[in-house]
Amino acid sequence: MGNLKHYYEALKNGDVFFDEYRKSALIMNAVTILHIVFAIFFWATGVTIMGVYNVAIVVAYQGILMLIKKKKTYLAYVLTCIEVVVHAVLATLFVGFSSGFQVYCVAMIAVSCYITFVWECFKKGTRETLLFSLFSMFGYFVCYVLSLYCEPIKPVHEIAQTIMYIVNALFMFIIIFCFMMLLFWDINHRSDRLAAKNNQLDEMSKKDPLTKLYNRRYMNYELNRRMSYLIGEGRLFGLIMADIDNFKTVNDTYGHDAGDDVLIAVANEFTKALRGDDCVCRWGGEEFLVVINGNHQVTSDVAERIRKRVEDLTIETNGHQIKVTMTFGVSESIPGLRMERLIQIADERLYKGKQGGKNCVVKE
Repeated sequence: MGNLKHYYEALKNGDVFFDEYRKSALIMNAVTILHIVFAIFFWATGVTIMGVYNVAIVVAYQGILMLIKKKKTYLAYVLTCIEVVVHAVLATLFVGFSSGFQVYCVAMIAVSCYITFVWECFKKGTRETLLFSLFSMFGYFVCYVLSLYCEPIKPVHEIAQTIMYIVNALFMFIIIFCFMMLLFWDINHRSDRLAAKNNQLDEMSKKDPLTKLYNRRYMNYELNRRMSYLIGEGRLFGLIMADIDNFKTVNDTYGHDAGDDVLIAVANEFTKALRGDDCVCRWGGEEFLVVINGNHQVTSDVAERIRKRVEDLTIETNGHQIKVTMTFGVSESIPGLRMERLIQIADERLYKGKQGGKNCVVKE
């Protein structure tokens, strides 16, 4: 019981998603059970022909299940829809409109809406939904006309007729409810998958595929946001422009795969050294840009911390142990200076560090 409850909750939340085959097989098995109930009713009330017909239909549904196994779900549903309408018409002919078999034509409209929306074989399903719904409505109309102009061939006792009407009406409401709930769950599941896919695409648009750091495009957005805070609220921030020393030598000596491993390892050190409100991106090639939430001293301290972590880092790749260093240029946000100028200042100080021996932090 506990597992059943867990399964139900998972299905309700869209965590469990049946494939088309399992859904259709489940539907066909349910319809088969329904016809077994009908067969028992007709045998019990003496309507032998309809009893035999329903037994034959139970056997026929095993063939429809074989069609589903062969991925011919479209044909399987068309045959099922025809069978339901034909059965409703025949049952009305034999035992009368008051037995309620025509209500399954109404239930088929809900089933058609669900199946043509969900099953891949129906594609978008708009045209098919309309056609199947009209066919089901036509079946109901035929049953009604027969009730007006034809007496039942094998009328049953009024009590049995009332009981069957109640049972059929109950089954109709159960079918409509179940398929509407399934449609709701499928829509939820598809919405969740679409939202997850959109989130993934949004994340991919922000991130560098190699280092998983933010890319230059997102950093430009972040820089503009920080500048707005500086102008509006006076929130200071600092910039760190960093570059891996002698990175070309690493690529030339150990290969580009090793160079990629170095970039990933260095990116991880940036991530570990920064706080939650700081932001780092791969600015280009082996160059990184960091936005620090704080003044010039805080920014310089963070740059020194990252420099030391990278200096102490040993990167193992392709059987080699590689050591690298980095040079850093630091600038501080100044009201009135454009963002391009702040980046330029950090970049000039980085260049100054490169000229002065590398593996250092240049603050001014």
